[in-house]
Amino acid sequence: MIKLHTSFVNNSSIKATVFDVAELAGVSIKTVSRVVNGEPHVRAATQARVDQAIQELHYRPSEAARRLASHRGIKSV
Repeated sequence: MIKLHTSFVNNSSIKATVFDVAELAGVSIKTVSRVVNGEPHVRAATQARVDQAIQELHYRPSEAARRLASHRGIKSV
């Protein structure tokens, strides 16, 4: 049995993280990111494992995290 970072127990208020998906699929966080973002160079078998983990955990990327990540290179004046 896998111990999830979020203690995911079919509770809608507790959301699975990219760490949980990576652990369940047996891949790195970067690989999960590549699959979620549709980047090339991911083997079909690996993509299938990540997709299965995403489905099992009901993983949804965080919009707030995406917004923060998209502003990494911006400097305030």
